[in-house]
Order: sequence, then C-alpha cells, then structure tokens
Amino acid sequence: EPLPGKFPIPGIGPFSLLKESKMNHFGKMGFKWIYWNMLIKGKELPMEPQMSMKGKYIPEAEEKELQDVE
Repeated sequence: EPLPGKFPIPGIGPFSLLKESKMNHFGKMGFKWIYWNMLIKGKELPMEPQMSMKGKYIPEAEEKELQDVE
C-alpha cells in the first residue's frame, strides 16, 4: 500500500513519497538507468530486498496511539 512520508532519511528526505518534485524526478531518472543497465542484465545490486517503514506516515497507527492514551 502506498504511504506518504519522506525517504531515505525519515522526516527529512530528500524524496517525498507520493508527491511530485524535482528530486523525485532525478531519482526516477537514476532508477531508469539502473533498470536498463543493471537489472535487465541480471547484475547484483548493493541493496537489501526488504522494504523499510522508516519515514512513512501511517494515519491508522497514529489514531490507534491516540485511542490507547485515552
């Protein structure tokens, strides 16, 4: 599920999740190069396959925390 937030440094960015920006455009262009020059050729990437939840805003979790406090 797509979530709003900032990546890779939580709260700072430089990439805003689910928003258009110049930095996101440059990130997409970099990924496009990696896709065509590395992934398609089957080369190893220096990244972990697990997705991180750092920097993502989850509204349901915030509502639950507020209910737990009351």
